Amino acid sequence: MSKSKIFNLKAGKIAKASAFYAWKYITRQPLVFNLNFNVTNVCNQDCPMCNAALSSKEKKVTLTFDQFKEILDRLKPYSIASLTISGGEPSLVKELPEMLNYAAGKFPFGINVNSNLYANETIIKRFAETALTNNIRIGTSFDGFGETADKLRGAKNVSDRVTKNIELVTELKKKLNSKSTLNMNTVISDQNLHQIPQILELSEKYGWTQTIAPWNCFFYQDGSDPSLQTLQYSPELEDVIALAASKKNIACSKDFLLNIPKYVKGDTDKYCPYLTGIFKTYKIFIDPNGDFSLCSRKPIGNIYNSSIEDILKSEKYKNDLAGYRKCPKCWMACFVEILLAMPKFYQKRIINKYE
Repeated sequence: MSKSKIFNLKAGKIAKASAFYAWKYITRQPLVFNLNFNVTNVCNQDCPMCNAALSSKEKKVTLTFDQFKEILDRLKPYSIASLTISGGEPSLVKELPEMLNYAAGKFPFGINVNSNLYANETIIKRFAETALTNNIRIGTSFDGFGETADKLRGAKNVSDRVTKNIELVTELKKKLNSKSTLNMNTVISDQNLHQIPQILELSEKYGWTQTIAPWNCFFYQDGSDPSLQTLQYSPELEDVIALAASKKNIACSKDFLLNIPKYVKGDTDKYCPYLTGIFKTYKIFIDPNGDFSLCSRKPIGNIYNSSIEDILKSEKYKNDLAGYRKCPKCWMACFVEILLAMPKFYQKRIINKYE
């Protein structure tokens, strides 16, 4: 099939899906743009800043393919726009390739699988080949080099192992002639600010796109953990953001990126999709045991015994929203960037409304 035919098929699929989502909004049906599916809570790193506060964290839970398929089949009537496969660490799930093959083609706006790329080559190659064959986006976190990386990721020899696997995945993409996007995400903090230029060079070297976000202390974290990062405003932060904005491989919006120093100073407006009209179920999280949650990662229902409609009518959902109304604000791309892309007249209706 020619590239033009493939492009036309994709464009037609997206256009059809967009019309369907508009109809769902008009008829006030649950509208989910992204499903963040945590297929395991097992991880080979111990990042102090990890906000994947899974309800089953004390008990190690990993989905089987059959369980993965059952949950996706339950969610099929909602025609969710995109899928993010996360964890824990997804590459440790033995049946991840089967899961990726099953999910491929079912989400009109694509699939992303997040991996820390810290496992051994055999494990990484097994899942990466399947993702690349299906043109599934692969995202990884890269927060520093040497001791800095080890402290931020709670593991040993992180940067060397991840760099080798970045090289492996890059070569696999070329070999398979894959159209997958490969992306590195970096969380900026005082602890790694001095290494950001070197990180930007790394993503450029291997031809990966690069996203950047500031360290966020979430409203459900009390900030008392001494191992947590910090991020203070400084001229160096301004310089680093300006450098990142000059790079051609930067994949986050310039509006989001250039406002990071302003956010750190406390001068940005508050944007929250969960409190904003059409985006109130913009992103949902499903944990390995079927728990359903939003940003707070506090379970408000379980997909095995409740429909999304029932969950969104529950008292737990209302109480969860109350927490977002009190939230001081964040600057997470997955929550904020979509609202920054809205027309200015719409933004004026939503900013600061819930502070």
